[in-house]
Amino acid sequence: MAINLTTKFSGKVDEVINNSALSTPSINNDYDFVGAQTVKVYSFDTVPLVDYTRSGTNRYGDPSELQANVQELQMEQDKGFAFTIDKGNALDTEPGVREAGKQLRRQTDQEIIPMLDQYRFTKIANAAAHKFYATTALTTSTAYAAFLAANEAIDDEDVPSTGRICNASPAFLNLIKQDSNFIKSGDLSQKTLFTGQVGEIDGVAIIKVPKKRLPAGLLFEITHPAACVAPVKINEYKLHIDPPGISGNLAEGRVYHDAFILGNKARMISAYYGGGENSLTLTAEAGSSSTTSKVTISGNTAGGTLVYKGDYASAATASGAVDIGDDVSSFTAFPSNGVCTTASGKYIAVAVKDGSNKVVASGVVAAVVGA
Repeated sequence: MAINLTTKFSGKVDEVINNSALSTPSINNDYDFVGAQTVKVYSFDTVPLVDYTRSGTNRYGDPSELQANVQELQMEQDKGFAFTIDKGNALDTEPGVREAGKQLRRQTDQEIIPMLDQYRFTKIANAAAHKFYATTALTTSTAYAAFLAANEAIDDEDVPSTGRICNASPAFLNLIKQDSNFIKSGDLSQKTLFTGQVGEIDGVAIIKVPKKRLPAGLLFEITHPAACVAPVKINEYKLHIDPPGISGNLAEGRVYHDAFILGNKARMISAYYGGGENSLTLTAEAGSSSTTSKVTISGNTAGGTLVYKGDYASAATASGAVDIGDDVSSFTAFPSNGVCTTASGKYIAVAVKDGSNKVVASGVVAAVVGA
């Protein structure tokens, strides 16, 4: 005889707890986009100093017209979402579980804020005038030196030392906290002025950023909020009760935003790639022909462009072609369906390249071709 047992669902929801926005300290809103999609920003050159002459008509030197450069900032990121909560489903579930307001907050915490962070951190890293590619993985003996080198590059640009922000991956922070050189001379104090700040190093505020919010391969970036203007023109969330055609709630949201690095400010940014942040895991299955293999990628590929080459004779040769910092401008764009051109017995190298055509993350897999 069958025994029917009652199934009961908990009135609590297993929530994903995320950080709030971590990119806010790294940006500014100094430029007014109200009433315009595009803002033009002027920058001006300077003129060289010359010796003053105590006679003649041009004693200060020959005057020349100052040359103006114009940078157009055009907003392009316009995102939206919508979901419904049917009244019947809500009534058939424990009270409060499907509460629309909570679902809307979940959407903000798990989708919108991480998206804004990743977009801004990527823009900052891609525009950096000073890029470092660690061909050898950083260790607990070299992490602090890497930070000092990146910060020194900004020092040499005569950038103010006050106000700098370092957005760092947990992996990098774990290395630097174990670096004996840092322990002897560093100062990771527990000063917390910003959301996500875990202290400061050499006067630079340190923000710990989860790997998935950073662009692929980035260990850390040092920047100044003056460098990045990040307007949010529309940030609205609406909850409609029993709208036409729906018995229940309709939630809608829109975020119209962007982020720009001002032309003269890229010198205020250093980006450091490498370490354990640059590994992609690839799997291959047979393609539809003897010259194709379908490749699936797992790992962080955000913030760059996926490219590949599929004609390497060995795994070692393929790996050597996509070391961190290698130029892959000759590679082919990785197809959206993952089907790569290759041949039996060959190896496929896949890379994420930054705006300088340099490898920031990569992986290698043996080709599996079809019949």
